[in-house]
Amino acid sequence: MKKIYTSVFILFVLSVFCNVTYSQTLSKETTQFIDNLLNSSYPEKNPGISILISENDVPVYKKAFGMSDMESGSKSDPENLYAIGSMTKQFTAVGILCLVNEGKINLNDDIRKYIPDYNTHGKTITIENCLTHSSGIPSFTELKGFDKIYDKKLSKDEIIKYFQDEELMFDPGTDFSYSNSAFFLLGIVIENVSGMTYEDFIQKNIFDKAGMKHSYFGNWEKKIPLFTTGYESSDNNSYAKASYFDWSWPFSAGNIISSTSDLLEWNNALVNEKLIPVSLLKKAWSPYMLAGGVNSNYGYGWNVTQLNNYTIIKHGGAINGFLSDGIYIPEKKIYIAALSNNSGKSPDEVTNKILFKILNTNDEDPVTINLDKSAFDEYTGAFEVNRGGGRLLKNYSAEKQYRFISNGGDSLIMSRTGGGKSGFFPYAKDKFFLKKSGKRFEFIRNSEGKITAMEVYDYPVTLGPADICQKVNIELPTERKEITLTAESMKKFEGEYELQPGFILKFFVENGNLYVQPTGQKTLQMHPESENKFFLKEVDAQAEFVQDADGKVNSMIFTQGQKFECKRIK
Repeated sequence: MKKIYTSVFILFVLSVFCNVTYSQTLSKETTQFIDNLLNSSYPEKNPGISILISENDVPVYKKAFGMSDMESGSKSDPENLYAIGSMTKQFTAVGILCLVNEGKINLNDDIRKYIPDYNTHGKTITIENCLTHSSGIPSFTELKGFDKIYDKKLSKDEIIKYFQDEELMFDPGTDFSYSNSAFFLLGIVIENVSGMTYEDFIQKNIFDKAGMKHSYFGNWEKKIPLFTTGYESSDNNSYAKASYFDWSWPFSAGNIISSTSDLLEWNNALVNEKLIPVSLLKKAWSPYMLAGGVNSNYGYGWNVTQLNNYTIIKHGGAINGFLSDGIYIPEKKIYIAALSNNSGKSPDEVTNKILFKILNTNDEDPVTINLDKSAFDEYTGAFEVNRGGGRLLKNYSAEKQYRFISNGGDSLIMSRTGGGKSGFFPYAKDKFFLKKSGKRFEFIRNSEGKITAMEVYDYPVTLGPADICQKVNIELPTERKEITLTAESMKKFEGEYELQPGFILKFFVENGNLYVQPTGQKTLQMHPESENKFFLKEVDAQAEFVQDADGKVNSMIFTQGQKFECKRIK
């Protein structure tokens, strides 16, 4: 389960000081490559990771790196347990398919058959719509105010009431937007149909049958053996224990705790038909086609994409202090499971490199081609963003966002609302990339050859369909003009402002300049453009300090793609 504007994460592995519990049968060169990659990513004294790679159902690499608990000095162990976040969704999906196999559920059933009082806003939302994020139901983790209540224990009915009256973002089946709300509802469906709690049903029908002896459901009151402590990045390259959340919220969208060994048992149980027949697994591992034949790149609880004639079945997870990732390549019967208690690192950077190495695929950026400077202006303009992180923009922001392509003289430059500037490099006709990002862009032309839109996707795996950004007729942003303010006049802005629980913006004056220190990030200089408005040069972000009638500063409005009203807390 993930929040769109908090640090985004997933998982991987490092440290020469690691524990090994399985003799490796990968080639020596591949093993050394993975060791070096993980050691450079998860140092000995940082929060760590456990990783397992199997081939033909048998582990060939199983190690742990870093720390499982920094306060006690405990090193990570391959058998450590971690919160797996949204990887829970695949368990929920298979739970639904167990009931389908028993003839108790039809994938085309309206969810109101099982949750009669749910507000579908007059539309038919099917079980399959919920499984494929094509329901149109906004994800509750992105709704305004969620950050103020996710540490409160609520009943399932109260949580449903929190999101059910939000308007659908689109007619069910016509688009894709990642929805924790929809998977929460699927957990309720499992309970109402089976007559069991979600936890008991998953335990009996999945954990027990798969031989998952070390998997649990989130519960802060119960001590779980070998469960790691989750950490978030803090000030000055340090780490702090993850901010508290209540386990009533993740439920069937993200409340499972497990180990890499148990996740291998899970994957083996699936491919060996211990849980559901292969016909249903094939549906879960096939991309759902949206209205109009648009490929969603998502099945039932898994991303499903192609890479060089291989099928990549993948899903990550992110929940306070924890990241997870699981990848299966059916053509090679290779499974990769990575679990981390360090939410400050993006696991895709590591798991993707391992994936490329195992598949003997080049993971370098495309080779840049020469583009005549006279052609630069053809590509410039503003392109409206529709989605990010698998979610439609309208789920988390009322503000429109754009990608801007400008002529930098020697090269094209891309910027985005709320982001920084990057070189924009061609690798084929109308195809461009950003270096070291995995982002790919392809311009779309009309019948007259005029550029009308830009397709945006991630390589090697895209969450949801590609984003088709229409070209719009608005001016490209201009450089902001900086003015001069005295250090004394900026002193009144010093203090700590809460953007969301656990994420603070600390402002201070030093050497005549105003600086901001976001939680877990580097300090940046704020540049004044008026007496109370400042901007960053590194990214498209602004801070406006709000003063009351007496001139006292009690709040600040921070804008970076969307607006955040930040209360001064110190």
